[in-house]
Amino acid sequence: MPPIASRNSTGIRLGCICQYPLYVGAYIQTSAGPLHWRDYGGSGQVLVLVHGLGGSATNWDAVGPRLAGLGRTVALDLPGFGLSPPARDWELDTHARAVRSFISEFAPSATLIGNSMGGLLAEMVASLSPELVDSLILVAPATPPRFPDPRIHWPTARRLFLQATPLVGRAMSRYFLSRLTPEELVKLGLETITHKPGRVPLPVVEEFVRLATVRVKLPWAEEAVPHTGRSIARMFRRPSSFVEMIREIRAPSMVVQGLGDRIVSPTAVEWLCSLRPDWQLVQMEDTGHTPQLDAPIRFLATIIPWLQASLKQEITA
Repeated sequence: MPPIASRNSTGIRLGCICQYPLYVGAYIQTSAGPLHWRDYGGSGQVLVLVHGLGGSATNWDAVGPRLAGLGRTVALDLPGFGLSPPARDWELDTHARAVRSFISEFAPSATLIGNSMGGLLAEMVASLSPELVDSLILVAPATPPRFPDPRIHWPTARRLFLQATPLVGRAMSRYFLSRLTPEELVKLGLETITHKPGRVPLPVVEEFVRLATVRVKLPWAEEAVPHTGRSIARMFRRPSSFVEMIREIRAPSMVVQGLGDRIVSPTAVEWLCSLRPDWQLVQMEDTGHTPQLDAPIRFLATIIPWLQASLKQEITA
């Protein structure tokens, strides 16, 4: 594997993150630039795990090792998130290009498992580069909201709107990063993305804190969420293009949605699946936006039988 360069394409020095004591992560040089990633092991067909807005590869630590029993399982930090340096911009197309480049480092094609924005990126890759995607598992995929919708959690929706607002979003990020300790940042994040934060495995929480301790010092940390959030908002303002993208996807797909999700309303995901009656929708009770974190055993029990059948079909095809 080629060594990581001392600077990325934006000219930012990478020494501050290369010194981080990694758990199971490393850096890989791709055509989209250097990416931090985790290798959960396994062999055979490749499973690529893609995190959501504000997340990192750590979001998959509670389930990655078990998924490695089905195939080579890897997860990436998207550009500017986790410990990956940023790309030239924060557009969704740039993040999707990073996912495509990452897949190509491991195999001609892979199964994509994406959560939230990671699900949206998985849809983009499957639509634009169908040859790269064997199958999809979309976990609470970022989806344009539907109105009226009594299941929208308006306090969270308002906060997401403000985070995607020019100047305001960056000011919010700067405030949280400068005023809160790493432990407080992790607590706030888990309260937002999980249904019951106390169920997240302690080693994963500790890894989140270690990551936050480094991330608050990175010069691009305050830019990642507001700038990428604006790119998501721009896509959602073109619903006809979104619908066209969904209808172009050829890969077999499963959608998993926590009914306690306060970020992506179950109503929006139901509408998404109405566009594709061939997709399997599973709604999980007593979990939220990241069931792989606060309900990992039930999440694995939900997706593994579908994955086993999908991977078997790919082998015999």
